[in-house]
Amino acid sequence: MRVDYRKLGQIALNPAYRNQPAKDTSDVLANYLYLMSNLNADVDAWSASEMAMITNSLNRWQDKKTHVYSQNVSVGDILMVDFGLRYAPELSYGHPALVLETWNNLMFVIPATSSSSKLAQSYHPTDNPSGKWYYRKVGASDGFAHDCVLIINNAKTISKTSILSPMGKLTCNLQDETQLFREVKNTLLEHLFHREWAANQNLIHAYDKLQTDFNTLKNAKDAAEAKIHELEQQIKNLQPKSIDNQSK
Repeated sequence: MRVDYRKLGQIALNPAYRNQPAKDTSDVLANYLYLMSNLNADVDAWSASEMAMITNSLNRWQDKKTHVYSQNVSVGDILMVDFGLRYAPELSYGHPALVLETWNNLMFVIPATSSSSKLAQSYHPTDNPSGKWYYRKVGASDGFAHDCVLIINNAKTISKTSILSPMGKLTCNLQDETQLFREVKNTLLEHLFHREWAANQNLIHAYDKLQTDFNTLKNAKDAAEAKIHELEQQIKNLQPKSIDNQSK
């Protein structure tokens, strides 16, 4: 059975249907039943694991979709998150995630996976410096439960309501440019927002050059002022004594 996407799209965009119960709209109800029939037909092809994850995600969404997460969430937190049903290659269902930013009931996160194939390809400054930039290996020393991979190019904004449980916090200094958090954030900016990142780097280099030029000029100014002071003292010492002083 085929779901009529066109018809459903028209109904979804029509303001007249926004307050009308779905059960009283035959086209919507019929297509919903088509969907259920199609899902039931696919069940035989799903593994028990996938079926369990799909059921959990759908049930959580149905139960919590309008809830507001009340606990505090901070930058650098590591959380277990339900990413729901996503299109490949996005991660779906429950995965750890690193919080990069928060706004009200939203947060910007990088999901993580313990996939062995991704671990083998992942970048690490000492374990695998030639690994792929968008896979960053992290482990227990960083605050995670075990070795896993941050999927940097899967970063996304999601609702805090999708949080399943807190898992911990990054162990590094969040402000230190040489440590994990800033490294991951800079990698994301460099590759996903390359033009803006390059423009910012150019500004940083220009600022550094101006600062160097300023320091050079300041040193020259200080040296010139010291020389002027020295010459003034020499001139003062060369001035003839007054007549009164000479007659004494």
